[in-house]
Amino acid sequence: MAVVVFFGVPGLGGESVDLWFQALFWDGKAWLIPHDNRWGKWLAYDGPKAVLILFAVVTLVRALWATFTGRVSRLFWFTLLCLATVSIVATQLRAVSQMATPLALNLYGGTWEHLLLFEPKPNGYPSNAFPAGHASGGFALLGLYWCWPRARRNWGLWLGLGLGCWMGLYQIARGEHFLSHTLATAALAWLLCAGLVRWIRPQPDGPPA
Repeated sequence: MAVVVFFGVPGLGGESVDLWFQALFWDGKAWLIPHDNRWGKWLAYDGPKAVLILFAVVTLVRALWATFTGRVSRLFWFTLLCLATVSIVATQLRAVSQMATPLALNLYGGTWEHLLLFEPKPNGYPSNAFPAGHASGGFALLGLYWCWPRARRNWGLWLGLGLGCWMGLYQIARGEHFLSHTLATAALAWLLCAGLVRWIRPQPDGPPA
């Protein structure tokens, strides 16, 4: 909530932070990473997305196998629920949040005025940027924090944060998102994964939410 309020309410300073960070990737004419750069898409868009899909398919197969063989399968189903829930909720929220990508704003060569989350929007204002849909797939792996043994628990935390930040930073560098979009997505993913732990504890002796 602090992230949403700080960046979404005018006068608190969040807008200045967003614009300062965005200026690191915009030279006044073009973005640091061209929008259709082949290597960028492979390393930070299509590549990670393909890895996440493959990971989800393998996890689904293991979940079904464990279920039909009578073994403990909560860990696999929990992981799948984290992947699906975070991605779906982020996608549905950005469809109604009425937040535009930097590409669409007149500050960066677009046509729309830069308006914050809690500012009134004109009819037709874009609604396709908040939360960040692409980065949500990486941040969904934060659920692994509750799946691994205690000694390796932080590996899941850093894996989710690392992949989510990598995917989110790529989108920022090519004008698809602001910093606040990515931070809010990370907070949302953590909240959803922690909530799912309350419902499905992936390990009987694992850490509580």
